[in-house]
Amino acid sequence: MSRTAAVLSTPLESDLCPEGVSPSPVALGNHWLVLQRTEGGGLLRVVGPDGATPLEVAITPQGPVLRLRAGLAIAADGPLSLTADAIELNGRHGVNIASGGGIELRARGDLLVDAAAQTFTAHAGDVALRANDDVRLNGERIKLNC
Repeated sequence: MSRTAAVLSTPLESDLCPEGVSPSPVALGNHWLVLQRTEGGGLLRVVGPDGATPLEVAITPQGPVLRLRAGLAIAADGPLSLTADAIELNGRHGVNIASGGGIELRARGDLLVDAAAQTFTAHAGDVALRANDDVRLNGERIKLNC
């Protein structure tokens, strides 16, 4: 069996191709780039020699959807900027944001921070709270210098 036949005989082909439409494969080293039409638009898949699909771009009526079956690393020598109407990050097991310099969070609207517990630590310097109006501390007990 040729490599093309092996790639195109994966279970994904029958699930994703409308009747009478077959994918168009292009060899990329030991992977295949497979382009195919779907009922809602199109599909671009990178298929490995084992039939795994590490990358898939679906063109849907709502817009493109990028699916990664493995991790993603982005490395930029210069600035990296994301702009959208809204940005949502959701880590199934956590989110970690780290910087070798400072971190600034700015919102023209309100900033809401919600968690089971919160800890703020300043390793070398003050913790400063500034408000244009009142500063309210509400808690079962408020302990100072403990």
